[in-house]
Amino acid sequence: MLKRSALACIAVLSVSLPCFAGVAGQGGDITPPLTVQWVFSMGPDPLNTGKPVIKDDVVYVSHRGIAHCLDSITGGEKWQFKPENAAVTTAPVPHGDLVIVGANDGSVHALNAGTGSVVWKFICAGPIAPDPIILNDMLVVGAGQLVYTLNPSTGVAGWVCSLQATAREGPVTDGTMVYFLATDGSVQCVDAIAGRYRWGTLLTAGLRTFRPLVAGGRVIVASGNRVYGVARSGAVAWTAEMPAGVGAAPLVADEYLLVPCADGEIYTLVARSGGPQRHMNYKLEHPLTSTPAVTDTSLAIGTGEGLVLTLDRATGRPNWVYRCRGMDQLPYEASPFGIYAPLLVAEGSLYCLVGSGDLYRFSAAAPDLSGPVFGDFLPEPGSARPGGGYVYSQCSIVDDGTGVDPSSISATLDGAPTPVSFDIVTGVASLRDTMLPDGSHIVRVTAKDLRGNEASTEWSFVTDVGLMPTPEQGMAGRAGTGAVGPVF
Repeated sequence: MLKRSALACIAVLSVSLPCFAGVAGQGGDITPPLTVQWVFSMGPDPLNTGKPVIKDDVVYVSHRGIAHCLDSITGGEKWQFKPENAAVTTAPVPHGDLVIVGANDGSVHALNAGTGSVVWKFICAGPIAPDPIILNDMLVVGAGQLVYTLNPSTGVAGWVCSLQATAREGPVTDGTMVYFLATDGSVQCVDAIAGRYRWGTLLTAGLRTFRPLVAGGRVIVASGNRVYGVARSGAVAWTAEMPAGVGAAPLVADEYLLVPCADGEIYTLVARSGGPQRHMNYKLEHPLTSTPAVTDTSLAIGTGEGLVLTLDRATGRPNWVYRCRGMDQLPYEASPFGIYAPLLVAEGSLYCLVGSGDLYRFSAAAPDLSGPVFGDFLPEPGSARPGGGYVYSQCSIVDDGTGVDPSSISATLDGAPTPVSFDIVTGVASLRDTMLPDGSHIVRVTAKDLRGNEASTEWSFVTDVGLMPTPEQGMAGRAGTGAVGPVF
């Protein structure tokens, strides 16, 4: 049944999800609202899809060709590594006291986890595909058209075999076979036990193709507006055509796939058959561009507009939204950077890498003692505007802690309550256009953050029918991308 509020900025198509037990890659639950614990900035890389990696009290992340090691509590950098005359192309792979990265010059580096110094180095015959894995105590690496196994502790090579096409993404594994997505759109399979090439299956490549995964006895590949399930034999077991282009790699949870799409919907498929579970979909009014994170109680989602949201899995209702802003971004500007990297839940916190190069750690335990901040007022404070027409008033509202609570925003104009709407993409609160008499007018706006910290602002301006509009006043546009109602 379609459930939609006329005022809801985020519409939920369904309020049920399958019960995901033991979701791979998730660590601990999260309890929104969450607060920014720290932000680590590395510079823009808009389409970086590398997932942060957590081990013990350390965060590893690769960005702009550099591997970074951060303290997970403070966000302080412990060390960084960049190969000489090359760039890191893979997510870090922790192994004991080492962390392993691959580069675009074919080199594989094992680094001391404490210092970042190189312990061993191995040169392959092509750029290292994202991302190597450790299987059966061996590091499996795709490089060009070759697959290598290396001893992760020493760098000594094991078996090497050839693919029929150049590895683009992978490997992923079902425990005995490893699979690669190749640059020609094919899935390539290698027997990881025997070190022998098994088969390649060519798929119809769409505009964007995402890293494969293994679920339900199938190799899952999302490309364009299709999702494929390839059997262990190499046969295409099923193809699911989505109503819109896939926006990010699907998430596997038990026997289900969550497929985020560019139309703002998360579709649920049965991994083994590709059959749809229509009553288990979510519909948001924002393009979905990152692989979600699922916990026992929450579904965390990233969008192409730089929004990170959580939904309550029991009700399907959004219970927290945060607007990630770049350091050089004006408060009322929509973010030029989206969230393309998979979201990660670990240690009871949510990690989010934005295309701006900002890595966020959100935590329910982080303090947030200050309320929202206001700015970018229209009409400008103390200004005089021509009377006899409708006057439009707005301001930006920013909260860099927990985020603005859109449902808390209220406004008065000359002491009388007036309708106000809030655009979560631009952070602009807009009052209803009002015909005002000549004279002085006062606008007051009040808002809370999602911890309940309240703040208010007010400003005044004058209207006079005898004034002629300036070119700026006559062409003044609204800073928002379309005022919308509260999220909650």
